[in-house]
Amino acid sequence: MSEHVWFSDARQQTSLIMRVDTDISVNDEDKAIEGQKLNQKGKPVPAELCPTMIWGDDTAPHFVRMPDLFYATSQWIVSSPAADVPRQYDLGGGALYPVSGGVFEKDRATRVPGNYFCWTFGNAKSAFLPEQSENVSPPEVPGLWWDMAWKPKDDEVAVSRNALDGPDVWLDAMLFKSIFVSGPLGDALEQAGLAKAFHLYRCRVV
Repeated sequence: MSEHVWFSDARQQTSLIMRVDTDISVNDEDKAIEGQKLNQKGKPVPAELCPTMIWGDDTAPHFVRMPDLFYATSQWIVSSPAADVPRQYDLGGGALYPVSGGVFEKDRATRVPGNYFCWTFGNAKSAFLPEQSENVSPPEVPGLWWDMAWKPKDDEVAVSRNALDGPDVWLDAMLFKSIFVSGPLGDALEQAGLAKAFHLYRCRVV
């Protein structure tokens, strides 16, 4: 296969927003918001701005299990099997911080099986090529971000060779709410059966 990277539209999936509270959002909302803003910009997020305990809020259903990737109030969370793949790659300024206190039902006593990690992206690149991409929508205000297709497909998004340099996970401010991962990392997630959980689509490198 020719050179490629992958992008995810997970940040646009409302189904991944879990009805939960976290220790940091409840105990120090300002820190939670600070960590959220840093992550949204692809900047490193210190561990102290990330949750260490998660539990269902008052409206939460019974959690038989949590998705391999989900959003918890201010940060993205991955399961232990999902974390095992990216931790083998260059995360640059990103990190996988243990949710050391665990994930619980809304009674805050019944633990949801498994271990979980807060996934911070920590890196930004400028590689998205809108003019060579397909089914992307231009910004209403020139100079702002482009929007991806409502239902993306492999090879619609094009990136420059700049995407091949540096860390294996990054954000690109010019493609709205996207997450990019390198070809090798995306391939490994696909081989691990996690491409659907991460909402991954292959990108062309031109």
